[in-house]
Amino acid sequence: MLRQPLRTLLAAALLPATFAHAASPNDTLVSPRVADGRAVFSVHAPDADAVQLTGEMLEYGKAMPLAKGADGVWSVDVPGIAPGTYRYTFRVGGVDVVDPRNTEATRSQTRVQSLLHVPGIAVEDAQPVPHGAVAVVSYRSPVFTAPRRMHVYTPPGYAPAKGPYPVLYLLHGGGDSDENWSTVGRAGFILDNLIAAGKAKPMIVVMPAGHVPAADGSIAGAMTAMSADARNDPFTRDLMETIIPYVESHYAASPRARDRAIAGLSMGGVQTGNIALAYVDKFPWVGIFSSGWFPEMRPDVERLHGKDMDKAAKTERLLWVGYGKTDIARDNSKAMLKMFAAHGMRYQELETEGGHTYANWRLYLARFAPLLFRD
Repeated sequence: MLRQPLRTLLAAALLPATFAHAASPNDTLVSPRVADGRAVFSVHAPDADAVQLTGEMLEYGKAMPLAKGADGVWSVDVPGIAPGTYRYTFRVGGVDVVDPRNTEATRSQTRVQSLLHVPGIAVEDAQPVPHGAVAVVSYRSPVFTAPRRMHVYTPPGYAPAKGPYPVLYLLHGGGDSDENWSTVGRAGFILDNLIAAGKAKPMIVVMPAGHVPAADGSIAGAMTAMSADARNDPFTRDLMETIIPYVESHYAASPRARDRAIAGLSMGGVQTGNIALAYVDKFPWVGIFSSGWFPEMRPDVERLHGKDMDKAAKTERLLWVGYGKTDIARDNSKAMLKMFAAHGMRYQELETEGGHTYANWRLYLARFAPLLFRD
């Protein structure tokens, strides 16, 4: 007769009833399973009447039904997924939920989504190279009553003794949050790979929260960050009066304007354009991704920043603009460039396939970063 050790019997006797359960398919379920450009998504939802998959790897606005197995596991096999990173959720009972078996997720302003990464784009993949670190930094700003947060990337081997390091301020788009560039945007991996290949200089990347909250800290009124009046915009004030001084006092960050860059996508691109004009002497490296001022904003931009554009035309700087052929911001980007050209501003322009997506924005970051901080 086999005898169990006393401590094993006692542990079993003391185990809370809530922990004692029959084996469930959910205990060993893996989702998603990725191989050869396809992914199998699965969720254990035995009581659900229907489950759908929604995500950026599907046609825009479309949902894909999952099939239910006898064990209560719903699954769907999605072939032909291009390499890249995608946000997705399950729709169960009409409610969008994250994949409970996937620990990779990303938070925007109002929702949480799961992440799918399909390898195949070398600069975006987790390569066997030295890796930097991404810190979540909370801070107080005199501009806002609610606490603020930013994500800060430091390069591989970062050490104050090796500084000072140049800094890229990288802004997110409307509806997103300060963590999206480092999750679905793969910014840390992109910089790791570029630095390891000697294509980009080691740099600090600061990814701040771009939305302007209401007095109670909610996101109501967030789009006020799109104002053409950069000097009086709350986000700009937060960046110039709080974030930059914080970074330059808490990190081995260079205080020289020549070592400071700014870039942003969509809403963050409008913010970038505003700030780059209002503070021409402080940001000689500028990247605008899938963005440009809306038609109703352009007269105010011309009125408020016309002289700034004239000054920028006489200043040595990199102004890099990228957009997709089917990008919803393409017309705004083209109109912005026409305005720049009218003031004699020089720029680099890149039109790519695709639209208003992170697939393009990751590509733009990978093209833009190697150009920075070059003598």
